[in-house]
Amino acid sequence: MKKTALLRKYLSEDQIVEAPGAYDGVSARVIEQAGFKAVFVGGFGLSASLLGKPDVGLLTMSEVVNQTRNIANLVNIPVLADAEDGYGSLTNIQRTVREMERAGIAGIFLEDQQHPVRCGALGKYKKIVPRDEMVIKIRAALEAREDPDFIIAARTDSDIVSLQEQIDRCNAYAKAGADLVMPLTAKREEFGALVRGIRAPLWLLLGCHTDVTVNELRQTGARGLVTYAVEALFAAQKAVADVMQEIKEKGTVKETLGRLGAPDYRGFFKFMNLREVIDYEEKYYAEQPQSKS
Repeated sequence: MKKTALLRKYLSEDQIVEAPGAYDGVSARVIEQAGFKAVFVGGFGLSASLLGKPDVGLLTMSEVVNQTRNIANLVNIPVLADAEDGYGSLTNIQRTVREMERAGIAGIFLEDQQHPVRCGALGKYKKIVPRDEMVIKIRAALEAREDPDFIIAARTDSDIVSLQEQIDRCNAYAKAGADLVMPLTAKREEFGALVRGIRAPLWLLLGCHTDVTVNELRQTGARGLVTYAVEALFAAQKAVADVMQEIKEKGTVKETLGRLGAPDYRGFFKFMNLREVIDYEEKYYAEQPQSKS
């Protein structure tokens, strides 16, 4: 089954599908091995890992497609991607959708920010486009879609306006055909209002900025996707910083790696499926006739 169809199947069967955020192959492999059904690749993590820069609209479409293609080829679960504002005009949006599809990605979201698109947590530094303009973008993206199972979601950054504006925009985007809609909030009391007011499956961001759990969302009747977009990146940054601090101060890594329960070479090779590579190559070498000396 194609990963696009598999994701559609999960969304039809499960009340909420969890898709934690990855920023490279290692983090995506960890997510898959943890048993999650999907993985999300966001602009925040890619901007940090590829550029070492904050999420302020610096990534190009090709950079996002190339890295997300690598991740999609690595894991067996569906991969979703952050397509920001579509990277330009309606023709750019068309190209973005088709490049993402051809990269093996199962779905994307587009957002209603003006360029340059900034991290959703940056509040006053964000600017949004008119609602009608975003509706046109959604329709263009849907028309560009070649695989009908490819997910096209719409995110609104109108949290800078009001809760009601988010609800109204999400309903308008769903009416335009978006498969999922994504409002933004970190406030416990707003999640219920969003679930009640939006007449469409949701894509919600949880994590260190909220105190709402997936189980609590299920109790509100929410349906759709839940993403922890940046937590793997934050954890990795702190772990690396701790290791470097121990090297700097003590000339060793044993305490920090022991505390983290980090693997040795053997353990990491196992995690990376080295045996599979070796067995594959040795199978072909074994079939070669032995030369006579």
